[in-house]
Amino acid sequence: MDNRQSEQTKTSGLFHSLSVADRKSGLVEGVSKVVSANPETVNLITSRGALSISGKELRILKFDADTGKLSLEGEINSLKYEGGKKPLLKRIFK
Repeated sequence: MDNRQSEQTKTSGLFHSLSVADRKSGLVEGVSKVVSANPETVNLITSRGALSISGKELRILKFDADTGKLSLEGEINSLKYEGGKKPLLKRIFK
């Protein structure tokens, strides 16, 4: 494990990674909760914030809450992280 992964594991509890293959399947690590899932949207809570996956015919193949790994298939059109810190300039100039 390199230093970057070690730091992420220490600060967030779970290492987070995301991989998508040909926009037809995906693997997400560091998932703590599946908030909702339907054929158009999968909403997750990850160790790095809320994640919304949008597409068509989405289906969760497997979710292991102990390891935080989730695999899905379908046509993946977008991935969007919600929340998190605002950029520094936006925080300064409200």
